[in-house]
Amino acid sequence: MSLRNLNEWTIIAKEAFNGSFLVAKALCFLHVTKTYVFTVASLYGPSMLPTFNISGDLALAEKISHKLGKVGAGDIVLVTSPVEPRKIVTKRVVGVEGDSVTYVVDPKNSDRTETIVVPKGHIWVEGDNIYKSKDSRNFGAVSYGLLQGKMFWKIWPPKDFGPLGNKEQNS
Repeated sequence: MSLRNLNEWTIIAKEAFNGSFLVAKALCFLHVTKTYVFTVASLYGPSMLPTFNISGDLALAEKISHKLGKVGAGDIVLVTSPVEPRKIVTKRVVGVEGDSVTYVVDPKNSDRTETIVVPKGHIWVEGDNIYKSKDSRNFGAVSYGLLQGKMFWKIWPPKDFGPLGNKEQNS
């Protein structure tokens, strides 16, 4: 191999290394952003009707405020399911620690209600569609440790584009 060919291969190797290093930095940035800052959530199912569609919506969830204790009643959150740990569910916060929450025990069959005081370090979450939601009425208050993020922007479908707030704003 001649010196000229060696120089050409050296240049090609340097460009390949620089390109792969740039790709690695971009992937690290995406990983850190998705893990610690915000994530795109794909939401589907009947639990959060009418706020989100059954067929699926996309929303942005930030992952900082719940670690600072800035989650309150009315917020929509991502929570690791207490009954299926591999599943992340989307629910609305109804009460935080110390709040008294009254809920319908079995909305399909009766109007019987119960009242509970949310324990320290927990939140009470419910789906907007109480007839088709598995939530705190089924598995109790959820530990803050299971919170994954707080929704702040619905990005798909475009007609509903906008920030998320109380249920009345999304009806």
